[in-house]
Amino acid sequence: MPYTPFITIIIATYNSKLKLESCLQSIWNQDFANYELILIDGLSSDGTLEIILNNQDKINYWISEKDEGIYDAWNKGISKAKGDWITFIGSDDLFYPNALSDYVNFITNLEDFQKVEFISSKMDLVNSKDKLVKTFGLPWDWRISKYINTISHPGSLHKRSLFEKYGLYKTNYKICGDYEFLLRPKENLNSKFMNKVTVRMAQGGASFNGRKLFNEHYHATKNTANINSIYALYFYILQMSKYYIKNLLRFLSFNI
Repeated sequence: MPYTPFITIIIATYNSKLKLESCLQSIWNQDFANYELILIDGLSSDGTLEIILNNQDKINYWISEKDEGIYDAWNKGISKAKGDWITFIGSDDLFYPNALSDYVNFITNLEDFQKVEFISSKMDLVNSKDKLVKTFGLPWDWRISKYINTISHPGSLHKRSLFEKYGLYKTNYKICGDYEFLLRPKENLNSKFMNKVTVRMAQGGASFNGRKLFNEHYHATKNTANINSIYALYFYILQMSKYYIKNLLRFLSFNI
Protein backbone atom coordinates (compact mmCIF):
# COMPACT_ATOMS: atom_id res chain seq x y z
CA MET A 1 0.00 0.00 0.00
CA PRO A 2 1.29 3.51 -0.77
CA TYR A 3 2.26 5.58 2.23
CA THR A 4 -0.31 8.22 3.28
CA PRO A 5 0.97 10.54 6.00
CA PHE A 6 -1.25 11.27 8.98
CA ILE A 7 -0.78 14.88 10.07
CA THR A 8 -1.48 16.46 13.46
CA ILE A 9 -2.27 20.18 13.31
CA ILE A 10 -1.78 22.03 16.60
CA ILE A 11 -3.17 25.51 17.29
CA ALA A 12 -2.41 27.44 20.48
CA THR A 13 -4.97 30.15 21.24
CA TYR A 14 -5.46 32.91 23.74
CA ASN A 15 -8.14 35.57 23.27
CA SER A 16 -8.22 34.88 19.52
CA LYS A 17 -11.91 35.55 18.88
CA LEU A 18 -11.34 37.88 15.93
CA LYS A 19 -9.09 35.55 13.94
CA LEU A 20 -9.60 31.95 15.07
CA GLU A 21 -12.62 31.14 12.92
CA SER A 22 -10.76 32.11 9.73
CA CYS A 23 -7.81 29.96 10.76
CA LEU A 24 -10.07 26.97 11.42
CA GLN A 25 -11.85 27.46 8.12
CA SER A 26 -8.52 27.42 6.28
CA ILE A 27 -7.91 23.97 7.77
CA TRP A 28 -11.34 22.61 6.91
CA ASN A 29 -10.92 23.91 3.36
CA GLN A 30 -7.89 21.68 2.79
CA ASP A 31 -8.11 19.21 -0.07
CA PHE A 32 -6.35 16.59 2.09
CA ALA A 33 -8.37 15.00 4.88
CA ASN A 34 -6.00 12.60 6.66
CA TYR A 35 -5.28 14.88 9.60
CA GLU A 36 -6.36 15.55 13.17
CA LEU A 37 -6.83 18.97 14.75
CA ILE A 38 -5.71 19.74 18.30
CA LEU A 39 -6.51 23.10 19.88
CA ILE A 40 -4.93 24.25 23.15
CA ASP A 41 -6.46 27.39 24.64
CA GLY A 42 -4.86 29.42 27.42
CA LEU A 43 -8.14 30.14 29.25
CA SER A 44 -9.43 32.83 26.93
CA SER A 45 -11.98 35.35 28.17
CA ASP A 46 -12.98 37.15 24.95
CA GLY A 47 -15.38 34.72 23.27
CA THR A 48 -12.78 32.34 21.85
CA LEU A 49 -14.33 29.46 23.83
CA GLU A 50 -17.69 30.00 22.16
CA ILE A 51 -16.04 29.54 18.76
CA ILE A 52 -14.35 26.36 19.97
CA LEU A 53 -17.59 24.97 21.44
CA ASN A 54 -19.53 25.76 18.28
CA ASN A 55 -17.00 23.79 16.22
CA GLN A 56 -15.92 21.08 18.64
CA ASP A 57 -17.36 18.33 16.44
CA LYS A 58 -14.56 19.15 13.95
CA ILE A 59 -11.81 19.41 16.57
CA ASN A 60 -10.27 16.09 17.62
CA TYR A 61 -9.03 17.34 20.98
CA TRP A 62 -9.19 20.65 22.80
CA ILE A 63 -8.62 22.01 26.27
CA SER A 64 -8.84 25.44 27.87
CA GLU A 65 -6.65 26.05 30.89
CA LYS A 66 -3.98 28.47 32.04
CA ASP A 67 -0.56 27.84 30.51
CA GLU A 68 2.94 29.30 30.40
CA GLY A 69 2.74 30.56 26.83
CA ILE A 70 2.72 29.20 23.30
CA TYR A 71 5.44 26.56 23.78
CA ASP A 72 3.75 25.16 26.87
CA ALA A 73 0.54 24.94 24.82
CA TRP A 74 2.35 23.24 21.95
CA ASN A 75 3.88 20.72 24.36
CA LYS A 76 0.40 19.85 25.62
CA GLY A 77 -0.69 19.36 22.02
CA ILE A 78 2.30 17.15 21.21
CA SER A 79 1.45 14.91 24.18
CA LYS A 80 -1.96 14.23 22.57
CA ALA A 81 -0.77 13.99 18.96
CA LYS A 82 -1.30 10.76 17.01
CA GLY A 83 0.09 11.90 13.67
CA ASP A 84 3.40 10.72 12.29
CA TRP A 85 3.89 14.36 11.23
CA ILE A 86 3.13 17.39 13.43
CA THR A 87 2.59 20.98 12.29
CA PHE A 88 1.86 24.20 14.18
CA ILE A 89 -0.06 27.24 13.00
CA GLY A 90 -0.93 30.46 14.78
CA SER A 91 -4.57 31.19 15.51
CA ASP A 92 -4.33 34.35 13.39
CA ASP A 93 -2.63 32.60 10.46
CA LEU A 94 -4.11 30.78 7.47
CA PHE A 95 -3.22 27.65 5.52
CA TYR A 96 -3.54 28.01 1.77
CA PRO A 97 -6.04 25.43 0.36
CA ASN A 98 -3.45 23.03 -1.10
CA ALA A 99 -0.93 23.30 1.74
CA LEU A 100 -1.36 19.81 3.21
CA SER A 101 -1.73 18.02 -0.13
CA ASP A 102 1.37 19.82 -1.43
CA TYR A 103 3.33 18.60 1.57
CA VAL A 104 1.98 15.06 1.21
CA ASN A 105 2.84 14.91 -2.50
CA PHE A 106 6.28 16.25 -1.69
CA ILE A 107 6.84 13.62 1.02
CA THR A 108 5.63 10.67 -1.01
CA ASN A 109 7.86 11.64 -3.94
CA LEU A 110 10.99 11.65 -1.82
CA GLU A 111 13.11 8.57 -2.29
CA ASP A 112 14.26 8.67 1.34
CA PHE A 113 11.06 9.98 2.95
CA GLN A 114 11.40 7.48 5.82
CA LYS A 115 14.58 9.25 6.95
CA VAL A 116 13.33 12.83 6.61
CA GLU A 117 12.58 14.50 9.97
CA PHE A 118 11.64 18.08 9.09
CA ILE A 119 10.12 19.78 6.04
CA SER A 120 9.60 23.52 5.66
CA SER A 121 8.20 25.73 2.91
CA LYS A 122 7.49 29.45 2.42
CA MET A 123 4.99 31.83 3.99
CA ASP A 124 3.39 35.11 2.99
CA LEU A 125 3.72 37.77 5.67
CA VAL A 126 0.84 40.27 5.62
CA ASN A 127 0.18 43.51 7.52
CA SER A 128 -2.90 44.59 9.50
CA LYS A 129 -4.63 45.54 6.22
CA ASP A 130 -3.99 42.05 4.80
CA LYS A 131 -1.48 43.44 2.31
CA LEU A 132 1.53 41.32 1.41
CA VAL A 133 4.72 42.55 3.12
CA LYS A 134 7.07 39.81 1.92
CA THR A 135 7.34 36.12 1.14
CA PHE A 136 9.82 34.32 3.35
CA GLY A 137 11.34 30.88 3.72
CA LEU A 138 14.65 29.23 2.88
CA PRO A 139 15.99 25.71 3.41
CA TRP A 140 17.33 24.72 6.81
CA ASP A 141 21.09 24.52 6.41
CA TRP A 142 23.14 23.91 9.54
CA ARG A 143 26.10 25.90 8.20
CA ILE A 144 23.90 29.01 8.05
CA SER A 145 20.93 28.24 10.29
CA LYS A 146 23.07 27.82 13.40
CA TYR A 147 23.73 31.56 13.16
CA ILE A 148 20.51 32.91 11.64
CA ASN A 149 17.06 31.37 11.37
CA THR A 150 16.39 30.77 7.67
CA ILE A 151 13.08 28.93 7.76
CA SER A 152 9.41 29.75 7.87
CA HIS A 153 8.19 27.76 10.88
CA PRO A 154 4.37 28.13 10.61
CA GLY A 155 2.96 25.10 8.84
CA SER A 156 6.28 23.26 8.61
CA LEU A 157 6.19 19.50 9.28
CA HIS A 158 8.03 17.78 12.12
CA LYS A 159 8.36 14.01 12.27
CA ARG A 160 6.92 12.98 15.63
CA SER A 161 10.07 10.98 16.33
CA LEU A 162 11.98 14.29 16.54
CA PHE A 163 10.18 15.11 19.79
CA GLU A 164 10.71 11.58 21.07
CA LYS A 165 14.42 11.94 20.37
CA TYR A 166 15.09 15.55 21.44
CA GLY A 167 12.35 16.33 23.93
CA LEU A 168 9.73 19.07 23.97
CA TYR A 169 9.93 22.85 23.61
CA LYS A 170 11.60 24.83 26.39
CA THR A 171 8.95 27.02 27.99
CA ASN A 172 11.45 29.63 29.19
CA TYR A 173 11.61 30.72 25.54
CA LYS A 174 8.64 32.87 24.51
CA ILE A 175 9.53 33.57 20.84
CA CYS A 176 12.48 31.44 19.69
CA GLY A 177 11.56 28.08 21.21
CA ASP A 178 10.85 26.57 17.78
CA TYR A 179 14.24 27.74 16.50
CA GLU A 180 16.02 26.47 19.63
CA PHE A 181 14.39 23.06 19.19
CA LEU A 182 15.66 22.69 15.62
CA LEU A 183 19.18 23.56 16.77
CA ARG A 184 19.34 20.55 19.09
CA PRO A 185 20.07 17.91 16.41
CA LYS A 186 22.81 20.21 15.04
CA GLU A 187 24.15 18.94 11.69
CA ASN A 188 22.24 15.65 12.11
CA LEU A 189 18.79 17.10 11.33
CA ASN A 190 17.55 15.44 8.13
CA SER A 191 15.55 18.28 6.58
CA LYS A 192 13.97 19.07 3.23
CA PHE A 193 12.58 22.25 1.69
CA MET A 194 9.44 22.52 -0.41
CA ASN A 195 9.64 25.61 -2.60
CA LYS A 196 5.97 26.57 -2.28
CA VAL A 197 4.00 29.06 -0.19
CA THR A 198 1.73 27.24 2.25
CA VAL A 199 0.79 29.76 4.97
CA ARG A 200 -0.39 33.35 5.28
CA MET A 201 0.96 34.82 8.52
CA ALA A 202 -0.26 38.02 10.16
CA GLN A 203 2.37 40.57 11.10
CA GLY A 204 2.46 41.39 14.80
CA GLY A 205 2.26 39.38 18.02
CA ALA A 206 5.04 38.07 20.23
CA SER A 207 7.33 36.99 17.39
CA PHE A 208 7.68 40.61 16.24
CA ASN A 209 9.02 41.87 19.59
CA GLY A 210 12.47 42.74 18.19
CA ARG A 211 14.57 43.11 21.32
CA LYS A 212 13.18 39.98 23.02
CA LEU A 213 13.43 38.02 19.77
CA PHE A 214 17.11 38.83 19.32
CA ASN A 215 17.89 38.19 23.01
CA GLU A 216 16.39 34.71 22.78
CA HIS A 217 18.08 34.10 19.43
CA TYR A 218 21.44 34.98 20.98
CA HIS A 219 20.98 32.54 23.86
CA ALA A 220 19.77 29.76 21.53
CA THR A 221 22.78 30.04 19.21
CA LYS A 222 25.23 30.31 22.08
CA ASN A 223 23.81 27.64 24.40
CA THR A 224 22.15 25.10 22.08
CA ALA A 225 24.07 25.47 18.83
CA ASN A 226 27.25 25.89 20.92
CA ILE A 227 28.70 28.46 18.55
CA ASN A 228 31.50 30.71 19.73
CA SER A 229 30.23 33.47 22.05
CA ILE A 230 31.97 36.10 19.94
CA TYR A 231 30.11 34.96 16.80
CA ALA A 232 26.82 34.81 18.71
CA LEU A 233 27.37 38.33 20.02
CA TYR A 234 28.32 39.57 16.54
CA PHE A 235 25.08 38.31 15.01
CA TYR A 236 23.11 39.68 17.97
CA ILE A 237 24.58 43.17 17.46
CA LEU A 238 24.11 42.92 13.68
CA GLN A 239 20.43 42.01 13.95
CA MET A 240 19.73 44.58 16.67
CA SER A 241 21.38 47.28 14.55
CA LYS A 242 19.30 46.37 11.50
CA TYR A 243 16.15 46.38 13.65
CA TYR A 244 16.78 49.84 15.12
CA ILE A 245 17.90 51.35 11.80
CA LYS A 246 14.76 50.00 10.12
CA ASN A 247 12.53 51.47 12.83
CA LEU A 248 14.39 54.78 12.74
CA LEU A 249 13.88 55.05 8.99
CA ARG A 250 10.21 54.19 9.40
CA PHE A 251 9.88 56.89 12.09
CA LEU A 252 11.61 59.48 9.92
CA SER A 253 9.44 58.64 6.91
CA PHE A 254 6.32 59.33 8.99
CA ASN A 255 7.68 62.63 10.25
CA ILE A 256 9.10 64.22 7.12
